[in-house]
Amino acid sequence: MDITSERSADLSLVPANIDGALVAKCAAMLAADDVLAVTGCFDEMQFLSLSMQWSPTLSDIDDDLLNTLLTYWSDLPRGPRLPCSSDVDPVNFKSALGHVLLLDVEEGGWDYRYRVFGSSIAARAGFDATGKLVSELPVQPMAPFYLAVYRACLERFEPLYTRHVPPPDIQVTSWDRLALPFEDGEGRINRFLVGMVPGDWRE
Repeated sequence: MDITSERSADLSLVPANIDGALVAKCAAMLAADDVLAVTGCFDEMQFLSLSMQWSPTLSDIDDDLLNTLLTYWSDLPRGPRLPCSSDVDPVNFKSALGHVLLLDVEEGGWDYRYRVFGSSIAARAGFDATGKLVSELPVQPMAPFYLAVYRACLERFEPLYTRHVPPPDIQVTSWDRLALPFEDGEGRINRFLVGMVPGDWRE
């Protein structure tokens, strides 16, 4: 099955603790650029706000670290459609490594494994997910949203920039996320380079 072209993928591949129908619905809304519908899907997370931009340019992002990653990704040689995962070299974005996630596509695009979980992200999040799946994160209310973001990128074959403001009981005021997809050289997305930058601490 080609996950980059099949929107009605086999939900049996979704981890048992994840609402696959919710992930699929939210991914379709993200792919359709319907941000209001997305926030409605995740009422239990109480997003105070959510914004998004497909295929962002440097002018769309007001963070130097994320723009460093976007420039790196944009300048890499292409496979049939996207940069190749075999060309990813963390040495070239060493200054941003603390804010980087590197994920492999698993379960037909219904889960993702963290090869790298940046130290700065771990410090703000309160856990280190290196080697774990997104479905295994201790912040399960957010896991379906993260899965939907990556799933939508698979559908559109494009990078996605999002900013979400979490509910007041979360210590961070916001998270900026830049999801950059890579392909395997044969037109299939098999890895993501993700930059995450937190906002200020809440008191």
